[in-house]
Amino acid sequence: MAKSSVKLKMTRGTTWVSLKEKDFLTSEFMEKLGGFLVDTIIYEARKDLAKQGGKPTERGAPEGIPASERFFKSFRYEVKGTSIEVYSDWPWIEQITEGRNEFSMEWLTQQQGVSRVPMKGKQPGTVLIKSTPGGRQQPWIHPGFRKHNFIRRGYEKARRKFEQELNKQIEKVLKKTPIV
Repeated sequence: MAKSSVKLKMTRGTTWVSLKEKDFLTSEFMEKLGGFLVDTIIYEARKDLAKQGGKPTERGAPEGIPASERFFKSFRYEVKGTSIEVYSDWPWIEQITEGRNEFSMEWLTQQQGVSRVPMKGKQPGTVLIKSTPGGRQQPWIHPGFRKHNFIRRGYEKARRKFEQELNKQIEKVLKKTPIV
């Protein structure tokens, strides 16, 4: 003999359709994720700095991650609706993230009106004054910038965290949704 099924609950499709992305992606939720995203990007940049020895790259080598707290503090985010935008006000951030080949510094010559350039000495607190190339001398060659992918790695880690947090958020919202 077959058992008959008993109807326990019923819900209408419109109950679920009425849920919008704003119900899940609240401003508080997006702010939390924005902070996590920037923290993760900074963490990944610090890992790159540690790999380069925790100090600036050696003279003549392509520039790496700046060994400056100001660099790490240059990152911020803005939440715009359901989007998170990450910014940095570091002057050479695009060269660090995109890389740049070595290049001739033609503007740093005596013909351009620059005769001397102060540079950090090898000993702490010392300054070395260098004469710029003049006459028929070749301009100085900048070693370029090494390309870094800490932003991509930060986004990937944050995306995994976002998925976990979004699942919690969905569960929270659905618990508040009345079942008709």
